Amino acid sequence: MKLSVIICTYNPKSAALQRVLQSLSAQTLPLSEWELMIVDNGSDNDVLALCDLSWHPDHRLVKEEKAGLVHARICGALLAKHDIQVSVDDDTPLFPDCLENIQLIYRQNPGLGIIGGRTVPEFAVPAPAWIKSFYSLLAIRDLGDDPVIEILKDDQTIKSYPQSAAVAVMATRKKCMLEYVEHFKNDSVSHSLGRKGNDLSSGEDNDINLFIYKNGYGLGYFPQLQFIHLIPESRLQPAYLARLQYASSKTWIKVLSKYGINPWPKIPRVTVRLRKIKAWINYRAWSSPENYIRWRGACGTFEALAE
Repeated sequence: MKLSVIICTYNPKSAALQRVLQSLSAQTLPLSEWELMIVDNGSDNDVLALCDLSWHPDHRLVKEEKAGLVHARICGALLAKHDIQVSVDDDTPLFPDCLENIQLIYRQNPGLGIIGGRTVPEFAVPAPAWIKSFYSLLAIRDLGDDPVIEILKDDQTIKSYPQSAAVAVMATRKKCMLEYVEHFKNDSVSHSLGRKGNDLSSGEDNDINLFIYKNGYGLGYFPQLQFIHLIPESRLQPAYLARLQYASSKTWIKVLSKYGINPWPKIPRVTVRLRKIKAWINYRAWSSPENYIRWRGACGTFEALAE
């Protein structure tokens, strides 16, 4: 059960990408047990010049010109050689035993489709105390020291988004990803999700998690899978987080609605402006960065519910 490690990247920051590659070169899993693939999603900079991959005997740099993280993920899924695909963000270094633990977990749990683990934040500058309220927005997740496994029984349907769904680093069975690829081809909602260039919209990984979960494969959180999320100063700015919260809230509603688990009813378009004004007051959006960011999230939700 070998692994394909796939880094999808767009205009990567050199220092962050180097940290990720250094963490991979230090993995305890022998190089013969995994391949390394970098998918360049139409970067303006020379990704090859940023990467020294000579230490790995089975490495590739491929290009996916169609803009969007989901297209890069699909490209990697189609080209991967091995049964387990490990998607690693270009700013998320792995702990040294991460790949070895992924291989062991899949050997011990054949019914799992996607697994993830614990994110350890590394801030470039001291973070304000209120940033903890937005850890999930920054792909920071820690569910504790016990594994969490969720799988639907034959007579069950999805009731809510599974808490064990993977973030930042996502290890997936290739057969699950290939099933998603076939689904993606003809699904307009899936095509509308995700980041394209500098657009902060998201949802593609939520879509992948829910599709695989709905199709009977287990999702798992395993605390021994640990990785570091490198967070630059720019991502701690209230203006950036407000844009991110707005975009994420819109795509979140899209994904939940697609799988029939959106708990909020549709709203008339003509009410959106009034709802935003009322929310501005209710959230006291002027009073703090935290409240302003939450208000922008509510605005994104209203926009999505009206569409």
